[in-house]
Amino acid sequence: MGWTTPRTWLVGELVTKTMLDTHLRDNLMALKDPPSAQVLRDNAGAYTTNSSTLVPVDDVNLKATLTTYGGDVLVWFVGTFNASSGTNMVLDIRVDGSDRLGAGFEGLVAQTLGTAREAIAIPPLIVTGLDPGEHTFELLWSSSGATIRLFSDTTSGTAADNLPAILVAREVS
Repeated sequence: MGWTTPRTWLVGELVTKTMLDTHLRDNLMALKDPPSAQVLRDNAGAYTTNSSTLVPVDDVNLKATLTTYGGDVLVWFVGTFNASSGTNMVLDIRVDGSDRLGAGFEGLVAQTLGTAREAIAIPPLIVTGLDPGEHTFELLWSSSGATIRLFSDTTSGTAADNLPAILVAREVS
């Protein structure tokens, strides 16, 4: 059950149960439980890249797909990274395979990494102008040259490695 554009009621109109169910009950339920996608990725290891251009972290498993009613979508990411000292990393999110949220910039987040594990987030962003239908949000990354690691293992038995990568998208209006 999705969102239905609310009816314009007429003076003197006889309101039926079906009308109330469609325009009140169903719409309230759609607001209470909007389309959402959360990827809590366990790769049983670490993702790595040394690409100097933005590339998908995992073009199959680390992307969030949801079917929207045409509203805005809130999207964010958090993960734990490390690399050789002084390695620069850029993160971005691609929408529907083509548009980057950080277009016009290097990316959404840039960070200089070291050998210590570091939790890094793309803060919550609102994506506007999406038509109703299926949309995919995909994490991209690049490196200044050295290999970057994104930890994504919840089963290793080593506490420092038990860190999922989390990508979330949720329709908010």
